Amino acid sequence: MLAISVRLSQEELEQIETLAGAGYGPEKIAVYLDVPVKDFLKEWRNAETLVHFHYKRGVLIVDAEVGMKLAQNAREGNITAAQQLAKVRWEQYLNDCKNQIYFNGGVDEI
Repeated sequence: MLAISVRLSQEELEQIETLAGAGYGPEKIAVYLDVPVKDFLKEWRNAETLVHFHYKRGVLIVDAEVGMKLAQNAREGNITAAQQLAKVRWEQYLNDCKNQIYFNGGVDEI
């Protein structure tokens, strides 16, 4: 994976993860990194680039941390956490089914 039109350092790629995990969209991240928005968006849309990879990874890391904490709270008997976890699992099941039907299981929605 290579970022072709946008050259970023390892530190900047880590900043993409942090900002994406915090809920910032690609346009705002481009402005934060002081790179041309049009070029950044081109990289973000291409699944073969480092920009795309680190953006998705940042979102996944935060989602996973929240999910693990939710599961821990549910195991400890928190009824609300158990209900929320059941909802998350149901949504994941539906996404898995959609991916299997539309993409033959080859695409993961994050």
